[in-house]
Amino acid sequence: MKRKNMAISILILAVLAFLPAAVSCSAPEGSSDSGKTDSENDFPPNSAEGNMAAEVAEPFPEPEVPEKDYGGIQFNILYPEWGMYEDYLFSDEESGDVMNDAMFKRDKAIEDRLNIRFNKIMIAKGKDEIKQVLPMVKNSVMAGDGSYDLALIHPMCDLNTFAQSQLVRNWNKMPHVDLSKPYWNQSMNDTLAVNGILLFAANDFIIPNPTVIYANKNLLRDYGMENPYELVRSGKWTWDKFAEMAKQVSRDINGDGIYDENDLYGFTLLLDGSGMISMMHACNQFIAKKDEDGVPKLDLMSEKLVSLIDKIYDLVWVGNQTYTWTTEIWDAGKESLLSLHQNFFPRGHALFAIGSPGTGANEFFRASEVDFGILPYPKYDEAQKEYISLEHAGLMLVPMDAKDPEMVGIVAELLGSESHRYTIPIYYDVQITYKGVRDEESLEMLQLIFNNTVYDFGYNYSNFTNTAYIVPRVIAQKSRDVGSFYEANARSTEKDLEKAYENLVKYEDLDF
Repeated sequence: MKRKNMAISILILAVLAFLPAAVSCSAPEGSSDSGKTDSENDFPPNSAEGNMAAEVAEPFPEPEVPEKDYGGIQFNILYPEWGMYEDYLFSDEESGDVMNDAMFKRDKAIEDRLNIRFNKIMIAKGKDEIKQVLPMVKNSVMAGDGSYDLALIHPMCDLNTFAQSQLVRNWNKMPHVDLSKPYWNQSMNDTLAVNGILLFAANDFIIPNPTVIYANKNLLRDYGMENPYELVRSGKWTWDKFAEMAKQVSRDINGDGIYDENDLYGFTLLLDGSGMISMMHACNQFIAKKDEDGVPKLDLMSEKLVSLIDKIYDLVWVGNQTYTWTTEIWDAGKESLLSLHQNFFPRGHALFAIGSPGTGANEFFRASEVDFGILPYPKYDEAQKEYISLEHAGLMLVPMDAKDPEMVGIVAELLGSESHRYTIPIYYDVQITYKGVRDEESLEMLQLIFNNTVYDFGYNYSNFTNTAYIVPRVIAQKSRDVGSFYEANARSTEKDLEKAYENLVKYEDLDF
């Protein structure tokens, strides 16, 4: 389950080394230069438990790859203009933006070391850009063109079809790839591999993108509410506690008796978004799990899922604490409504919101007057040991016709390690800096979140089925009847899982 990252002290040191000028602009919390008092900077207050910088530093995990000179060859990477790929993948030149320049520095280090040049082949945003990767890779493989050395995909799109047509290589047999290194996500082999066959992988080149909870610190202060950071540390940050706090804030501001976009809510929610899928994973409820023989089986229907649906139904539909909206706004091209809903939390109209740090949410929030913090998704109950975050970022694949698999393995390993060195530390820093002040406790929370990102075979191999979206689709129907919804979709999901397993085990006959 764990995603292995270096101690947070290493991340902070890397940021200081890379950006001394930028860090010098941010005064320590409580200092006179910050323009805030100690109480303003420290809400919720810091604690010894949250001082992760005191951890013992670990040595940097250097990649074990040979020195090579590839004579200036192009290394072709295919990817769609989607999600994190839009802003956190490549940089063509230095611009002064800290994240952009970190990506540029990483790419140049790899290019100079191997004497290669990255050739970025982006499928521009448009209709179904995420679905264009499959036919482009397939055409290349069928023709034996070797057009792409590496391809990046959406985490739910076409995985089973790639496997069925044997279009991609097994990461566990890629030369010079060491999946045990901390810059590779450690839950992949446990979750997505079958009999040692792993066709889709992710390292720190693919920056993690779990959904998180954003909390309005201004409202927490104004209402004298419990410290959510301390609730997380004590293991008491549960969906029941979340709902209790959300209900305390809901208020008809203008007194007209109608709850609308002008009022105050405990929670704002994109009703049909992938963030709701993560709610069940946060409760340690997966779509599929492997049986004793390592075969992925549907493992969704449970008393816990029924109970969770009841909790979320009450949170969303009983009372006035939740403000909802749907993606129909995008489909209808209603830009003014889209802007209203995306800025609902940044305008100070909600205590809690769901968002993904890497996909623009923080940009909205940092530009607002809302002093916000970042929290993990709540647990199901206090008995649950860990806070769990479903990984929504993309995945990497190696096309079967890649011209030089050894080169691909070396480059993939270096993309992971050098991202661990350059981009991940800066990414942390950007996410937890608000108007020049670093929120060290949100940094602690991000570390906790990223250390516990998980995959789910049933989610990743689902191709957007009803079963994968069972929580948002049941709740959107204003229903508690998750059992009927499950029964209507379970058999088709079981067949999909059986097919995926059969497709993967066929790779056992291949030597690569």
